[in-house]
Amino acid sequence: MTPVKMSTVKSKPIKQKGIALITSLLIVTLASTAAVTITAQLQREIRRSGNMLHHDQAYIYALAAEDFARYGLKLDHDAGKTDHLNELWHIIPVSEDIDGGTLEGKLKDLQGLFNINNLANKKAPDLQRFKRLLTNLQLTNEEIQQVTASLQDWLDTDQTSTLGYGAEDDYYQGLAEPDRPYLAGNRMLSNLSELRLIKGFSNELLTKLRINPSYDEETGELLTPVFTALPEYTELNINTAPAEVLKSLDIKITDEIAQQIISRRDGSVLEGGDVTPFESVDDFKKHLESIAIKNVNVEALSVSTQYFLLNAKTTIGQMTMNLYSQLKRDDKGISTVVSRSQGVY
Repeated sequence: MTPVKMSTVKSKPIKQKGIALITSLLIVTLASTAAVTITAQLQREIRRSGNMLHHDQAYIYALAAEDFARYGLKLDHDAGKTDHLNELWHIIPVSEDIDGGTLEGKLKDLQGLFNINNLANKKAPDLQRFKRLLTNLQLTNEEIQQVTASLQDWLDTDQTSTLGYGAEDDYYQGLAEPDRPYLAGNRMLSNLSELRLIKGFSNELLTKLRINPSYDEETGELLTPVFTALPEYTELNINTAPAEVLKSLDIKITDEIAQQIISRRDGSVLEGGDVTPFESVDDFKKHLESIAIKNVNVEALSVSTQYFLLNAKTTIGQMTMNLYSQLKRDDKGISTVVSRSQGVY
C-alpha cells in the first residue's frame, strides 16, 4: 500500500497597513481635545477670578461713595434746614475716574415720594392722599378699593380682613397652585417688591403704580416713580415731591397748579434761574392761599428730608455694579446706612 504524502501550506501574514497611523492620529486627536478642554476651563477660571476681583473692587469703591455721600449730606445739613432739588447733592452727581474704570454716584430724596408704610398708622390725611394719588394714576374705583383694603390688611397687625376686598392669613394660606400658601405680612414693607405678594397687586397694576418701569405712551419717556417704602412713618417733603404727589394733597390742586408750584420752588442754580423753595410748611400754605387754594390739610408735610437713596455705579474692566444704599440722616446731620441692595432697588 502506497503511503499518502501530506502537503503543508504556508500561511501568509495578514497585512496591517495603516493601522498604526490611524492609532497615532486617534491618540493625537484625543490629546488635542483634552488640551483644548483644559485650556478653555482654565480661561473660564481666570475670567471668573478676574470678575470676582473686579466685583470686590467695585463694591469697595461703592462703599467709598457712601462715605462721600454721608459727608455731603452733613455739609448740606449744616448749611440750612430745608432740602430741595436745587441743592448740590441733587444737581451735581459724582463722576470720577478710578483705577481701571469709573465711579458714578447720585443721591435721591425719598421723602418726596408717598411712603406706603404711612398707611400702617391709619392717619386720615395719608389714606385720603393715597386714594387721590391712585386716581391720578388712572386706577378704577374697584382697583382703588382693592388696593387700599388689601394693603392696609397686610400692614396692620390683626387678622381681621377688610370686608369685601381685604385679605389676611386665611386668604393667603388658601392659595392654590401655581402659588404657594404663605402668611400675611402684618408689618411694614421693607421693599416695594413685596407688593407682589399682596392680593390684587397684579403685574399690570404694578406698572400703573410705576412700581414696575412705566413709560409715557406718547413720548416713550420713563415716568417718575411716586411711591417708596420707608421703615417708619415719615412726612412728605413738598420741596421735592413730583407733580402727581403734589396733586394728591388736595382735589383742588390740578395739573396746572402742580406745575406752577414746581416752577416756583424749582429753578436752576447752574443756569442762574430764580430758586424759591418753600422755607416752611406755613410758607407753602400761604402760597396756595395766594392762588386761591384754601383749606388744604398740611398735616404730615415738611420742607426737609431724613431719608435719601444713593445709587453708586462702578465700572471696572467689563464688570459693572450698581449699589443702592438707603441713608437716614438724623437731627445732627449724621447719616447711617439703613439698607443696601445690588443690581436693583
